Amino acid sequence: MLKTLQDLLTKLKQLVTWTYLDNPAKTMIEGISFSSKEIKQNFLFVCISGYRHDGHDYVNEAIHNGAVAIVAERPIEARVPVIYCKDTKQALAELAHAFYDYPSTRLRLHGVTGTNGKTTTTALAHQLFGHIGMSAGLIGTLGITYCGQKFGTPNTTPDPLTINRHLHAMVEDGVTDCLMEVSSQAIAESRIAELQFETTSFLNLSHDHLDYHGTMVTYAYTKAKLFAQLRDSGCGIVNADDSHHALMLSMAPSVADSFLFSRHSTTANLIGYQKDEQFMLQLGDEEAQSPLPFYEDYNLDNTLCAISIVLHTGIPLAEILPHLKKLTLPSGRLERVTGINQSVYIDYGHTPDAIKQVVTSLTARYPRVLVLLSAAGERDRMKRSNMMEVVVASGADVILTVHDPRHEHPRHILDDLAAGSSVELVQFAEREPAIRFFCDQMADYDCGVIFGKGHDRVERIGDEAVPFDEPELVRRFLQLPKLP
Repeated sequence: MLKTLQDLLTKLKQLVTWTYLDNPAKTMIEGISFSSKEIKQNFLFVCISGYRHDGHDYVNEAIHNGAVAIVAERPIEARVPVIYCKDTKQALAELAHAFYDYPSTRLRLHGVTGTNGKTTTTALAHQLFGHIGMSAGLIGTLGITYCGQKFGTPNTTPDPLTINRHLHAMVEDGVTDCLMEVSSQAIAESRIAELQFETTSFLNLSHDHLDYHGTMVTYAYTKAKLFAQLRDSGCGIVNADDSHHALMLSMAPSVADSFLFSRHSTTANLIGYQKDEQFMLQLGDEEAQSPLPFYEDYNLDNTLCAISIVLHTGIPLAEILPHLKKLTLPSGRLERVTGINQSVYIDYGHTPDAIKQVVTSLTARYPRVLVLLSAAGERDRMKRSNMMEVVVASGADVILTVHDPRHEHPRHILDDLAAGSSVELVQFAEREPAIRFFCDQMADYDCGVIFGKGHDRVERIGDEAVPFDEPELVRRFLQLPKLP
């Protein structure tokens, strides 16, 4: 890509002022970055204040590496032009959208938000598009996928440059639709600012990220802001069974369509429920059924949302129906460990509601269930004891440990998990010994589930990411002879 500095400046809504600009119409910008280490010749450097680092402190390194202009939100000294903006996170999104030629306007972008189920819903919709024969992309927790290519991402919703760069590539490769997981943090930090969505979907809202948002009210309104980015011809898709669905739709443009899916409400546009081994569906006057794709109620919610997204692109239900039985859950979402005789599942669940949904579904199918429960370091402490409470209430037995402690002491994490519990608990400050003990106990149980890591294959200890393959550990420990 190649743009003049003047072209980009005209797109900055956050623009306040600038220092000397000799000839912005002739200053060519070959790239943009907010990492000084990634700056190359003729790049524009955007100073972002992050959790651990402030880009304003790395201006000299950026200039040394080739930056020809700086975007900042506080006074700095530099020997290249400095463009001052009110909010550089918002400015980064505006610049990224312009630099990559507004790619969200040139395909159908489908944003999915909710405390739980984003990864599964986007994956299921992506599979349906593929089965139908449409070219679709996917951006989310498990990475970025399109046209047979896969790219890793550090966050559920990447930064604006990454999003727009890949959306531009998708357009160039003929992709017509892209599914995107949208986290509340991404909305608050302007990572999705300027994007235009064909559909925005809301799944559910429950306790999570209150260390970041402060209150459930703020958390809910932050998620609702996604619906304000619907294009006028778009559609807001919501789970009618969640009490926050009206708030989400209230933020959408008045001319946009709305679509409700439900397992319970008779007034929803799409209704789906389980009957024996069949998934019964009703869309207006149209009734249909399919072999049950999943047994868990929450995964039926995710399936209904995925169907709703595909329906909005003009695909009739009759064409979607044959493909429902082919759907598979993404990695780390109630994923059964292969290569062993025991029923052991790996699940990414890290909120009280997600854990409750999984454990409840397992205790309904298995008489004796063992749970390995953990919480991550330097993340919402307020939900930890609630996670423990829902497991105990389910009747499953529980072992406590930690995952991704980062810089937090494991003992603090364990104490928070166990707070207020009268149950005698086995606790492990390190995850691998906890998994070994869990596996040793599995002979006495019909089913076991290990929460926390899911698809993730590293442990974050301090500032390091240590390789950690949980399914492989389970296979190894369950195939080893027990110690006397």
